[in-house]
Amino acid sequence: MSRSFLTVAVVSTCVSLSVLVGAAQDVLPVSPDAYRLEFENAWVKVTRVIYGAHAVIAPHHHTELASAYVYLNDGPPVIFKHEGLPYAGVTRPATKAGSFRIYKGIKEMHSVENPTSTPSDFLRVEFKTEPLEDALLKGKFFREAPIPAATLQRTQFENAQVRITRVRVVAGHPLTVASGAQPALLVALTPIGITMGDSPGELMDTGKTAWLGPGDTASVSPVGKSGEVLRFDFKTLPWRPDDPLALGRARRRHL
Repeated sequence: MSRSFLTVAVVSTCVSLSVLVGAAQDVLPVSPDAYRLEFENAWVKVTRVIYGAHAVIAPHHHTELASAYVYLNDGPPVIFKHEGLPYAGVTRPATKAGSFRIYKGIKEMHSVENPTSTPSDFLRVEFKTEPLEDALLKGKFFREAPIPAATLQRTQFENAQVRITRVRVVAGHPLTVASGAQPALLVALTPIGITMGDSPGELMDTGKTAWLGPGDTASVSPVGKSGEVLRFDFKTLPWRPDDPLALGRARRRHL
């Protein structure tokens, strides 16, 4: 391999990684009424999104990070109007509370319109970790029907980057969840009680999050007869484009 080709490959990879990690424009300042930062650290960014009745959101860049979209209500169809792409408008179908969708990061700019009187309420969970097997990041995942009347933990999606598990608890049977060598994020799909380590217990309302660092434990219990959370286990490390080891791994995958 010639030095010139190697230089081009390294520069190209650096540019592509820089694009992947950060979108050109953060959506939060564009429409603070619709987008609110819920939680963020080096591993993940969680944004609460509410498209209100008949809301129209100005054009903005879509996240370029692989993400999960966790739906908190039975939401209506929503129209995404793209700019500079062959497909001008796409309608996201109606959503079911407790379901989630995953998709890889894409580069696009769009506006948003909710043409109905029903709001759409969901979380966007962006994965800030090293992207592996991103071609597998697709699909919609729902609650079981009928909903089991028992405590359970069921993995609904897994690839080399992330594992997503649906956790259900019932009255009288609190469940202890523990992270392993890598951390985990808990997202409440219903109100639940949670006790983190030796801390006092507290209420997590629907859409709220809790972070488990490596080796942390938490006890979750329902508010009422049953409760439900999604657990995200991060299997790769935070992704930094200036990390020489990460850059080397990415370059080997691109060559």
